[in-house]
Amino acid sequence: MVTIDGVTETGKRVVSDFSEKNVTLMAAGIAYNAFVSLAPVLLLLLIVVGIVGGGLEDRILEIAGGSLPSPIANVIERVFRSNASASGASLIGLVVLVWGSLKIFRGLDTAFSEIYDTEAGNSFLDQVKDALVVLVALTVAIIATVVVSAVFSAFADTVPYLGLLTPLVLVAGLILAFFPMYYVFPDAELEWKQVLPGTVFAAVGWAALQALFQVYLASKGSSSASLFGGVIVVITWLYFSGLVLLLGAVINAVLGGYSGAGEEAVDGIEREASLTRDELADYLRDLREGVTGRYERMRPAATDDRDEFSRPAGRIDLSEGEVSTDDGTERFVTLRWRVPEDETDAEPVIPDGNDSA
Repeated sequence: MVTIDGVTETGKRVVSDFSEKNVTLMAAGIAYNAFVSLAPVLLLLLIVVGIVGGGLEDRILEIAGGSLPSPIANVIERVFRSNASASGASLIGLVVLVWGSLKIFRGLDTAFSEIYDTEAGNSFLDQVKDALVVLVALTVAIIATVVVSAVFSAFADTVPYLGLLTPLVLVAGLILAFFPMYYVFPDAELEWKQVLPGTVFAAVGWAALQALFQVYLASKGSSSASLFGGVIVVITWLYFSGLVLLLGAVINAVLGGYSGAGEEAVDGIEREASLTRDELADYLRDLREGVTGRYERMRPAATDDRDEFSRPAGRIDLSEGEVSTDDGTERFVTLRWRVPEDETDAEPVIPDGNDSA
């Protein structure tokens, strides 16, 4: 069950990871890679749109003009209105475009692996393969979103209130476009449920970012109409877009237990279980004997400074495993339970005549 304390704790861990992983610096690198790759990506998209046909080019320009800040929309329009075409693209030129387009996705792949602490398994070939998968999925998602939005626009005059759903269609399209990125780039064994929170956050946050930029540019008037002003706006927009995408990755990493201060041992987990109090008692008895070599009849030494723990209100979550450090192999055991709001919520202690631990 989701609680306020749980949400607050998760938020603190997200903020901590965001700072420790230096996500702002990663976003700056992604903004640079995106700026360098912007023209190849748009030209490659233009080639695909030209192959598909069906008026997709005009529809993409219409959506870009209504959803993106004007300097970015102007760049897209200039590329799409140029003389580039699928028929004029040579094989070598197409390879160059694909390679240039992969630069931004390789940068994202590296950033996601750093956030998830999975850099060791992220080789150059893995980056290229993941980038190709995401590039294809992103292209398909863009085309699908354009087609669906065109259908909605065609029936907007005949079906009441259908036009109000267009923003939701765009957000759904962003979720569809971002999902492969959050699923493939971390280089970890993930289920679709584990990547959905960050994907939804990034889609909604990205849509909100576009709206804020539209308001900002409207308030600035013509100050961003110059070439230099347009470049600054594009780079700034790319930077904050990268921040939103990476923050979504941090959220997924924290919720999935793949990142965080003090959680370096997560990768070494060998066993996870949910125990009742009786099962926990058996486990702790075995653990004590295995670690200390002491026996069933031995009692712990009395001490005045021992912390008093509240009894759990339900089941206890157990994690155990080992990790390799510079000083050797370390074993770890982690126990987590929910503290009852009052003692009446805790499970009662039933005395056992045989219990002498």
